[in-house]
Amino acid sequence: MKVKFLSIIFFLISLSQVLAQDFEVAPVQLYFSANPGESQTKTVTIKNHSAQKASYILSAGDFVVSSDGDKQYKPANTTKNSIANWMSISPSFFDLEPNAERQVSVSVQPPTDDDGSRWGIIYVRTAKEQTAFEAGEELSAGLNLSPRIAIQVYQTAKSNKNLKAKIDQLREIPSKDSTERWFSAIVTNLSDIIIHCKVFLIASNMQTAKEHQYPPVQFDSYPKNTQKIILKMPKGLPKGTYALAAVLDYGSNVNLEGTQMVIQVPK
Repeated sequence: MKVKFLSIIFFLISLSQVLAQDFEVAPVQLYFSANPGESQTKTVTIKNHSAQKASYILSAGDFVVSSDGDKQYKPANTTKNSIANWMSISPSFFDLEPNAERQVSVSVQPPTDDDGSRWGIIYVRTAKEQTAFEAGEELSAGLNLSPRIAIQVYQTAKSNKNLKAKIDQLREIPSKDSTERWFSAIVTNLSDIIIHCKVFLIASNMQTAKEHQYPPVQFDSYPKNTQKIILKMPKGLPKGTYALAAVLDYGSNVNLEGTQMVIQVPK
């Protein structure tokens, strides 16, 4: 997957200048599975598509996930599950000529006593044209930087298989689409690692026992985090009384979790 900035413009303090940048980063998600004490390295490629020489700065950041699943970005090393101290980036500053590209190594090494999940961000930014030596001196003084591309970085030890999650509080909520009924549920990750979840909505007619299953909602659930999810059911079921179940699948070797309610479908 590649993300490209095309003519992203921002105004400098004087509002008399604009800066346009054009560069590419791939991939924009890195998944590590290093066991405690082990080191893993992955590669990111950055390409300068502009007609001018450009300088690039890579730096770490944190994020947390809200109960609605939104990411809130924080400075590096300020959150409980920050990966910043486990991660190294080489090089973190370099210049690229027009149409040139460079590979950057990202390494992660968890300590010997921690097999939980960690995560964070690597920001890739362009700076005003200068040499790497000049930028190293100016960065601490406050360098004018362009908008940035964020690479998401995740680490979960391959040896950690302790998965545990639950789903509850299924209820109907107001729909923003006249062709659908909307429901919400709460998923809680009770483990110390990131879990990839699928939640299926299944409507079972209580008179005929006929079932209708809908495409799953998929998302990542973070350790000790509670997340509200939205489930959508198209209108059009035959009239009747239905047992509506939200079923949580978070791994092939664990039992399914579920919560249900009874709904009425009018004509």
